[in-house]
Amino acid sequence: MSAETAAPPALTNAERAVLAAVADHLIPAAHGMPSAADILTDDRLRFVLAARPDLLEPIRAALRADLGDDVQARIDMLGRDEPAALGALQLAIVAGYYTDRRVRELIGYPGQEALTIRSWELPRYLEEGLIDAVLARGPTWRDPATGQRAVVRGAPRTYAERFAAPPEGATDGDHGA
Repeated sequence: MSAETAAPPALTNAERAVLAAVADHLIPAAHGMPSAADILTDDRLRFVLAARPDLLEPIRAALRADLGDDVQARIDMLGRDEPAALGALQLAIVAGYYTDRRVRELIGYPGQEALTIRSWELPRYLEEGLIDAVLARGPTWRDPATGQRAVVRGAPRTYAERFAAPPEGATDGDHGA
């Protein structure tokens, strides 16, 4: 017996029905892809919960009956009042969906593969300057304290600037060296 099928279902039938409705709402069947409700079987859910058992209680909270039958209203309420429960529910649905062999085959994703990394070689995209536009754009996050776009003064604008040696006699910011 595998670890995926050894334990009984983690959810009640009522919770499973709500989970299927939410899963179908978030990832409906389209363009030859199955819905998340079709993929997220008890075995898939056990697989996710075996890796992340901390998700079970927030998922149960997100699936409780007193939130009603309207899936969008449930999602909206959870997003507003219980974002951790909504995040756990969404994570379980997405993790169950995209770790399924059939889904991975349909999207052409073979899974994780071992790659040989030669740390002494610079990636081609650096030589081509492909990352320079991203660096030139600057930071794109919002400062949580102000809600405004973050501003970093004096940030390097190209990869070469970022990793260029400091002028002789200057410090590189690393322990005063």
